[in-house]
Amino acid sequence: MVAVVDKPPAPVKETGPVRRALGAALGDVLSCLPALMLAWLCLRIAETSHVAGAVKVSILFGPALANDLLSLLRYGFLFVLGAPLLAPIPARRWRLALLGLCWSVLLACQAGLVQYEWIAGVPLGADLFGYTRAEVATTVGGGWRVHPPLVVALLSALAVLWVALNACSRAWWPRAAARPALIAGAVSLLGFAVLPDHFAPPAAQSEASIDYLLNKTAYFADRNLAHVAGRGGAGEVGHGRGDLPWAGKDARYPFAHAERTPDTLGPLLERHPGTAPPNLVFIIVEGLGRTFSGPGARLGSFTPFLDELAGRSLYFENFLSGQGRTFGVLTTVFGSLPFGENGLAALGDRMPRHASLLSVLKAQGYRLNFYSGSNLEFDNEGKYLRQEGVDGFVSERDYGPPAQRSNEWGYPDGDLVDMALRRQGQDREQAPTVSIIQTTSMHDPFSFPDKPRYLEKVGQRLAQLGIAGNANPGYAAQREIFASILYTDDALRRYFEGAAKLPGYENTIFIITGDHRLPELPMDTRIERYHVPLIVYSPMLKAPRAVKAMSSQFDLAPSLLAYLSNNHGLQSPAQVSWLGTGLDTETSFRNLHVIPLKQTKTELSDFVSGSVYLAQGRLYALADGLLTDRAPDGKALATARSQFEGFLQANRVAARAAALAPPAVMDQLAPYRAEARELRSVALAAEGGVGVAGVRRAAAPGPDGAAMIEATMSNQSTSTSQPFVPLLVISDAGGLEVGEAAGEPQTLAPGATLKVALPARLGKLPHGTYFVSMIPSHPETGRSIGIGQYHVEMKL
Repeated sequence: MVAVVDKPPAPVKETGPVRRALGAALGDVLSCLPALMLAWLCLRIAETSHVAGAVKVSILFGPALANDLLSLLRYGFLFVLGAPLLAPIPARRWRLALLGLCWSVLLACQAGLVQYEWIAGVPLGADLFGYTRAEVATTVGGGWRVHPPLVVALLSALAVLWVALNACSRAWWPRAAARPALIAGAVSLLGFAVLPDHFAPPAAQSEASIDYLLNKTAYFADRNLAHVAGRGGAGEVGHGRGDLPWAGKDARYPFAHAERTPDTLGPLLERHPGTAPPNLVFIIVEGLGRTFSGPGARLGSFTPFLDELAGRSLYFENFLSGQGRTFGVLTTVFGSLPFGENGLAALGDRMPRHASLLSVLKAQGYRLNFYSGSNLEFDNEGKYLRQEGVDGFVSERDYGPPAQRSNEWGYPDGDLVDMALRRQGQDREQAPTVSIIQTTSMHDPFSFPDKPRYLEKVGQRLAQLGIAGNANPGYAAQREIFASILYTDDALRRYFEGAAKLPGYENTIFIITGDHRLPELPMDTRIERYHVPLIVYSPMLKAPRAVKAMSSQFDLAPSLLAYLSNNHGLQSPAQVSWLGTGLDTETSFRNLHVIPLKQTKTELSDFVSGSVYLAQGRLYALADGLLTDRAPDGKALATARSQFEGFLQANRVAARAAALAPPAVMDQLAPYRAEARELRSVALAAEGGVGVAGVRRAAAPGPDGAAMIEATMSNQSTSTSQPFVPLLVISDAGGLEVGEAAGEPQTLAPGATLKVALPARLGKLPHGTYFVSMIPSHPETGRSIGIGQYHVEMKL
């Protein structure tokens, strides 16, 4: 027999203390993640409650939670990378306590970012890169406030977090090992590299819906990382139209082009031979938006004086600012300039040389004055205006008793207009003048003199408008904002009453617009942020006119200089760098312009071209009133992106250039040529030039009892459209087509409109909610040859 000797078991390799500690820390992070997710849910519920009246939360709450989870997946690897910081702590309860403190700070940051979005109307991105420390202090001191429901939500989130972490420390709570935590970190890192930063379902049609879906912390991180990495979204130079302002032949001066702006204002103003060139008064009203000012204002108009003034003026109903905040208004209005990285004025002494309305008029004898009740150096406004040759300044330093400062922003609009009238009345020089008045009272925190009286006026104005303010929580919650609008409107009334008594009033042109639209009032669409009125008033005006054609603040300087050159003998530079091509004064709706829109100092992702609006990569069709609708037009999307990418590249060149046009040519002034100049389209028109707007159900049914769907089709181009057939398509909630109807072939002349009505026949389908689309289609192929209006929810 052979004796069998048992071998001793192989020794178990022990894990070192460092690996054990690191493994425990990794496991703790992964096993405690549900605590953070539950706490985050409290803040999402608070967001949902806040937007419940403006967003379809019943549909979008699930996708919003999914975006929160997507954000956690994309940034979860940071928790894994931070786990070594917990490893040196031997006691698990103290590791969880430190983890809880870090996550509490994260929740507080999320609450702060949510609060910012509620106040500013847009999520916070890389904006802080565009402001100095002093400007940030002024902004925070002048407008920050805390919503109590959000405080309750944050406290609830913190309580949930710590209770859940306490449960995590119990023996019965499942504990993760190091390997699953490392795998989760690797998956998260891969997700960060390949996954989109968010997703939006088709139901998210409005800008408020899209902002609601965003995880504010992830959005903040994504935008700042993109800014640091220098990713602005620009690509190759687009192959857009050769007559675009940034399609110059010289790559050093992409915006330089010959000055050929037509005089669209001259035919509308009386010309008195022998009179001096007119005075110009620009009134830039803080936050003035079309949503609450002028005829057809969606929220009702709270500017009764400006409404009355508009009735005897040129009133541009579909007008755009170039920026979503004040930083760019002066360079846009007076220079028609590109933006650079953070607004061209931010370059200060490094701003490229250029011809502006101010500098050209200064060189030909105009005196330039600027009036404000605020800090002249905020947003580098003072430096920019000095470079353009402004002679006289009034800022917050020039006020004294009885004027009283309202807030961090400075002195109220009533004191501002009193100061402007007093200084203008003392001006005895015979030279024509440009006066710029910039208001501030319609700005958070909305503090101004006699506030209780104006709060009462809000109720009176609501009654005049037939709005039950007490029954509408929106008006009640925003009462202070509407009161500030009424206050500024009264201040402007007083200014015009005084200006009418000043010498030279009969020879003055007044230009009133907003720097951007107030962000604190709810917005239906993203483009609402830029939708401001333009009022051009003058005693020289032949007749008032309501203008529906689109223009923007980029068109003001070119048009005013063309008018002064053609009618008063002034001269213009041979080459200019205007982005604008001149004001369009047509009474019917159209858009012949391309208009880049910079929402904040660091957010440049919006672009209008003809009948379409490109917003953060999504394409919308534009209609009268600047109503928007998603436009699934691949060709139009590609063309708009190409044009926008061309602008972005040219904008980067301009930011680094010493001049925007060859100095030798730019400094040459020439009289207005007596050549035929017409405002022509440089913009993208839908193929065929036809756009659709105003899709709705008619009040009366058709002859066979079927519901009739009405719409307006218009040709926004400068040439006759190709033949098209109005096509109505009906689909159910799942997107399945359930019916269609077609009209007779049509052709539209330039600027013409056509009212169509087509029957919505459902056959044997039950009555209920359906989605209708109206499309200009090719008579033979049936494919879309214009910009239709899609997926309008309707009960049939």
